Amino acid sequence: MEFITIIHPYHPLNGQQVEVVRVLRGPDPDLIVRLPDGRHAAIAMSLTSYAGPPENERLDDQLHLLDLDSLRQIVAFLDALQMGGRKTEPSWDEL
Repeated sequence: MEFITIIHPYHPLNGQQVEVVRVLRGPDPDLIVRLPDGRHAAIAMSLTSYAGPPENERLDDQLHLLDLDSLRQIVAFLDALQMGGRKTEPSWDEL
């Protein structure tokens, strides 16, 4: 028996260990695991510690949806929309 940890930050079983029942090979491999309630389920291998980063390197530490410059551009865009397209203050790019 082999146990793996679910490491994806948004998975409902994040941080829990489950038993690997079978490994399905392919371009995007899945694991068949036994859930805590005894049922079997398929889960992407990349969401687990089976082939993912070490447990001390959590995925939520790596996920950055926007960098600071992109966030500034969004704020400037929303400000411009609110002002009806009128430019009254320098944009973030001009600062």
